[in-house]
Amino acid sequence: MKINAQSITSFIPIKGWVRIEKLVQNMAFFPIKRSLYWTRATRFFRTLVATVAILLVVLIYATPKALASDHQDTTFLATQLTAADLTDLFVFESPTDPNNVVLVMDFDPLIVSGEMRPFDPNVLYQFNIDNTGDSVEDIVLQFKINGTGSNQTVTVSRPTSPIQVGTRSTLLPVSRTGQLNQTFSFNGINPTKFFVGTRKDPFFFDLEQFFKIIPDRNYSLQPNPSPPFQVLSFRPPGQAQDTLAPFNVHSIIVELPRQELGGGKIGVWITTSVETPRFRNQNFAQIERLAVPALNELFMDFQAHNNSNIQTPTQDASNQSQFIRAFVNAIGRPQGIADAVISVAIPDVIQADLSKPSGSYFGTQLGSNFGGRRPKDDVIDVTASVVFGNAVTGITTGEIPGLTSDNVGPNDANFLPTFPYLGNPL
Repeated sequence: MKINAQSITSFIPIKGWVRIEKLVQNMAFFPIKRSLYWTRATRFFRTLVATVAILLVVLIYATPKALASDHQDTTFLATQLTAADLTDLFVFESPTDPNNVVLVMDFDPLIVSGEMRPFDPNVLYQFNIDNTGDSVEDIVLQFKINGTGSNQTVTVSRPTSPIQVGTRSTLLPVSRTGQLNQTFSFNGINPTKFFVGTRKDPFFFDLEQFFKIIPDRNYSLQPNPSPPFQVLSFRPPGQAQDTLAPFNVHSIIVELPRQELGGGKIGVWITTSVETPRFRNQNFAQIERLAVPALNELFMDFQAHNNSNIQTPTQDASNQSQFIRAFVNAIGRPQGIADAVISVAIPDVIQADLSKPSGSYFGTQLGSNFGGRRPKDDVIDVTASVVFGNAVTGITTGEIPGLTSDNVGPNDANFLPTFPYLGNPL
C-alpha cells in the first residue's frame, strides 16, 4: 500500500514483457508483493483501496509482505501496471468559454502529498468520442509519455479519426509535445489547451463505510466470499468522511472547441493500452476502459472486470446489463430499477449534447441538456438514490433509505475556477 511518500512506485516496462499478450487477454491474477509499494484507486467504488490505506496502515508497516486490499478493477492493474489504472472521466462545458468543452482523464491515484510519482512511457492514453450514436469511436485524442525521470515530456495528437477502432489502437502522428505539469496549447484561431500532470484527486466518497456495507467489494476479500449488506446505512452528516481527501492523482485535461468533437450528441470513454508481442510497431492492445462511474464497481462481479476492460461499448448491452439486473434482484428491488439504470448508463459512455449550453449528470438522457459529468457532480448520491431509493423511477418498493447518500460532498478547495480546473496537488 503506497503510504510512504518515499516508497518505490510501480514502473513496469511493457515492451517484450513475457506473456504480456496473454495477460492482456486473460488478465491472469498475480500475488501482491510488498503491498506497501503498490496501490491504486478508481472510479466510484473502485476508490475502495483508500479505505485500506487508512485502516491497514499499521499492519502494512509491521508486515511488508502482507496482502493489502486494493479496490482496483483487476489484480493485474493493481499490482503490475498501476499507471494504466483509470479512475475518473469528466466531460463538461467550459466555465470560462461557452464555445469550449473540457475532457478530463484521471488515473494512477492515491499519490500522497510530496510524492513525485513518475509517469509510465509504455502506456497509451486515449479519449474516444462517438458522434454518430453507434458506440464506435469516430474521433480520438491520444497521449503518450516520453522518457523517464525528470526529463519526461508528453506528446499529443490532434482530435482526429482513429487509424483503427475497437480494442486495438495505432499511434497517431504527433501534433504537439509539452512539458508535464504545465499548460500548453495548439495555436490557431481556436486554440486547444492541455495539462498533463499531478492534481488533487477530485473524487469524494466515504469509502471506509462502504466497505462495511458491502464487504465483498473489498479487494482483500475476493473472490466475493461474503453476502452483501452487512450494514444498511452510510454514516450521518458530520460523521461521514471523504476517504480520498489526502490523495493526489495523475490527470490529462483538455479544453477544446466543441466543434472539434461534433455538433450534437456525443458519447465519450477513455482507454489505456500497451504494446504486446503481437501488437508492436506503434500498435497497442486495450487493457482498461472507463466511462460511467459506479457502473462496473457497484453492479459487476469482481471476476468479470477483466473481460469488461478489454471489450468495447458495443458489447455493453449484453454484458453489463446482466450484472445490473442480477444486482437489483439480489437486493430485493423491482426490475424497474434495473431498467432505469440500463436506460441511462448502457452503453458505458459519458453522454453529452454539444448543442446545449449547460447540463447536469445524466442530463442528456433525462433532462435534454448538455449532460456530461463535472468534477463537483455528486455521482455517488445520484447513483445511490436511484438504486436504493426512488429517484428517477418513483419506485418505493424495497427502498433502503440509509444507502441513498454517503453524506460526503465536494470540497471547493479541491477545484479551480479556471483551467486546469482540478485543484493544485497536496
